[in-house]
Amino acid sequence: MANASNANHQHRTHDKVTETGRYRDADGQSVELVAGQTFPPCPKTGESTVWHHA
Repeated sequence: MANASNANHQHRTHDKVTETGRYRDADGQSVELVAGQTFPPCPKTGESTVWHHA
């Protein structure tokens, strides 16, 4: 069974990335991010978004 708290953890544009990995936004766009970077706006719309670890 997956850990529900990890599955539902959200990151917003401009938050600091704490764990290197692939993230998917609310629009379905996927990016690879490295710990220490900041979460970008949506690559498709350029707007602030919510990211989830993919």
